Amino acid sequence: MPAQIADHPAIASRARKLGLKASETLLDRSYHHAAMKGLPESWKRGRPDIVHFALMEALATPLFTSGDLDVYVHTYGNKIITVAGGLRIPKSYFRFEGVMASLFRDRTVKSDDGKKLLEMHDGTLEELVHDIEAERVVGLSSSGVQLSAEQVVAKNNTDRRVFVIGAFPKGHFSEKTTQLFSCTYSIHDSGLEAHVVIARLLYDCERLARM
Repeated sequence: MPAQIADHPAIASRARKLGLKASETLLDRSYHHAAMKGLPESWKRGRPDIVHFALMEALATPLFTSGDLDVYVHTYGNKIITVAGGLRIPKSYFRFEGVMASLFRDRTVKSDDGKKLLEMHDGTLEELVHDIEAERVVGLSSSGVQLSAEQVVAKNNTDRRVFVIGAFPKGHFSEKTTQLFSCTYSIHDSGLEAHVVIARLLYDCERLARM
């Protein structure tokens, strides 16, 4: 929760229902629309449900379960979330909300036997791309060059390729973000939801790997 709106009545009300401090709740437009009006780029923020859908899609794929896919989340506030291999994200949004609130508070979520499942640290997208030694950084945007998902995967068939998919409901990547991309593509002639883009790309990654 951004500090500048943590004392808004809409946020305090939601926090009481969850039994949390206002500062420890997730920013969610469904509940906090009135409080968000003054936030910079508010149209790109407050949709943890999009991240939930995206993670459920990516973490359920054979690529991830076989250890051939690494998944990261970069937040608006420059936090990097690292997802451990083999993680199964809660299918219930309310359980997911609780897990993410714990992650923002404690910086790590562990299993009962002490294994780290999710970790968070401060960092920009540029730093993440550098740290994982990406060879190709591929942006997916409705403003990109139109190709099929199959073509996008084939044209960027390297071991250390990174697909960057926006988990925001409106708008486009910032100029600072697009400068990191080796290329930017659109895989449909109209906008697609993030989890649909993920599903199509990862299916073609798997198919190419089998050829």
